Amino acid sequence: MTLLVSESNLTLEFSLNLTNLTLGSGYVFTLTSQYSHQPLALDATVTVSNARYTTFEVQFPVGFGDSHKNGIYNYDMSTLTESLDKGLVKIITEPGGDLGTTNYTSTPETEERVSDVFFRPNY
Repeated sequence: MTLLVSESNLTLEFSLNLTNLTLGSGYVFTLTSQYSHQPLALDATVTVSNARYTTFEVQFPVGFGDSHKNGIYNYDMSTLTESLDKGLVKIITEPGGDLGTTNYTSTPETEERVSDVFFRPNY
């Protein structure tokens, strides 16, 4: 599953292969980064549930769409008492966040310099 989280729309809907769940809140969508192993628990609400799938609505925190959170996460959809589904989710944020690096520009401009060869021995 791939989720695109933009700061202009932090409320996402997605469907899982879970059947006949109770409509409403009381579900927890936990994202755990495979990089930092830090969990993020989000409240989930069931909007549609039938004999084939269930659609959840999740509200991401403010600032999540502008942060550098791109990557693969483990997810766990659960109630307060039991785990319902586990798997992998790819998170894509816009614009992707800042890496904290600055480009190096040499002074004076030396990238286009060409050396002159004055002596080249013949071996």
